[in-house]
Amino acid sequence: MRAQYYGMISDVDEQLGRVWDKLAELGMWDNTMIIITADHGEQLGDHGLKEKLGFFPQSYHILGLVRDPRNTKQHGTVVDKFTENIDIFPTIADALDQPVPLQCDGLPLTPFLTGTTPAMWRDAATYEYDWRSVFIRMGARDWPWDQRLEQQNLATRVYDDRAYVQFGNGSSLSFDLATDATWRTYSHDPVSTLVMAQDMLVWRSRHTNRTLSGMLIEQGGIGEWPIDVPWHK
Repeated sequence: MRAQYYGMISDVDEQLGRVWDKLAELGMWDNTMIIITADHGEQLGDHGLKEKLGFFPQSYHILGLVRDPRNTKQHGTVVDKFTENIDIFPTIADALDQPVPLQCDGLPLTPFLTGTTPAMWRDAATYEYDWRSVFIRMGARDWPWDQRLEQQNLATRVYDDRAYVQFGNGSSLSFDLATDATWRTYSHDPVSTLVMAQDMLVWRSRHTNRTLSGMLIEQGGIGEWPIDVPWHK
């Protein structure tokens, strides 16, 4: 399984090389920003699992490569900070000298690309997994009293030295990554677990669905509207 996976990665690498060669041939290599990432990782046998699932970082810790031709001194630099896919769009907006849209949750990676220190940055990464699709075929249920389907999800918050997993059924897990970075050592410290649980609650509160929440529908609509809405004066 791993051999096949790395074979496919090698093919992707070769095809990307063809793109880089063409950019150089066309004289575009020195003014093209390149970003390589992915939507998820693969277990590839880690923890006895395959594909993408659960809460282990192998399914979520993905590659993130950015080549900014304007900052060659930073090429080859490794950034050991928590970045997320939501940072990609703000980074592109910044590179195009455009304002970051109000709808964005992420942060521009520009400081790392220029070798400066961000004014603020996240101290943890958060990801979620929903597997209700596996159980959606379980047949008719006594809705709304049977809510098993709504419990098939989890949210994970990862720090440098610990991690917390909250399940939709109310259970949770805490991991001591300082002692064991392989996610095989549970933490039973109620103080540390409470701090992480509260931190996750704050994170989820800040990322609730806020469609239209920044707008006041008065006098034709005032408030923080998305940039360049053509029909809004």
